[in-house]
Amino acid sequence: MRDSNPPQRARICPASCPDGSPRLVPCGQSATYGRVLVLDGVIQLTQRYECAYQEMIIHLPLCSIPDPKKVLVVGGGDGGVLGEIARHKSVEQIDICEIDKLVVDVAKEFIPDVAIGFEDPRVNLHIGDGVSFLKAVPEGTYDAIIVDSSDPVGRAQALFERLFYKTLD
Repeated sequence: MRDSNPPQRARICPASCPDGSPRLVPCGQSATYGRVLVLDGVIQLTQRYECAYQEMIIHLPLCSIPDPKKVLVVGGGDGGVLGEIARHKSVEQIDICEIDKLVVDVAKEFIPDVAIGFEDPRVNLHIGDGVSFLKAVPEGTYDAIIVDSSDPVGRAQALFERLFYKTLD
């Protein structure tokens, strides 16, 4: 069913991509879906449906690991998965590597109920490229690595390539 009230732009944040092209991060309100976060013209998160996604991407892998202690999230700048990871009491350290600080800032301002995971004291935010971050940490550092990426276009494309997944081996 089509939403008769499309998202109204609460804020459009101009930023620059590495190639110099502008990047807009709108966060708006929809009568049907609640707050909506859009990156590069693609919906990334809606308040109404975010919980199903967050729960599946986190609980399935973490429940398959006995007592995970250290978890890395690549992407996930809205912070939603952090709250779900925090529900696992065995987890002692949650690192998140988000390439775009603007996404984190917009999430904290406009969807604080989703971004609340950033407030957990176990969370360490790293702003930078996830591929480079993983290459720099020793093998076996993390019990689980969660890739919460946007679509495979632009800067996120590297997270969908074979080379990235070979880094995880």
